[in-house]
Amino acid sequence: MKRYKCIVSYDGSQFSGYQVQPNKRTVQSEIEQALATIHKGEVIKIFASGRTDAGVHAKGQVIHFDSPLSIPIEKWPIVLNGLLPDDIAILKTEIVDDHF
Repeated sequence: MKRYKCIVSYDGSQFSGYQVQPNKRTVQSEIEQALATIHKGEVIKIFASGRTDAGVHAKGQVIHFDSPLSIPIEKWPIVLNGLLPDDIAILKTEIVDDHF
């Protein structure tokens, strides 16, 4: 299992903020849905360095998640961005821990 750090950019115009909210479109929900697709339905929770309110944009939000998959580090942004809507982009991914 490895821990991955991602730098995320998003246009918050159409989001009800960063954090998951019932029946609302949020940045966290969109990213976790993309990760669930990659992990064949397994729930993968993401953790953020902070949150934004509805309508707020971000250019360097930091998140992390844990994954057992062996996707090359340079491919993670490509794979995730292929599943994310156009108003969210994974700019960079790196391994921050691979010892658990």
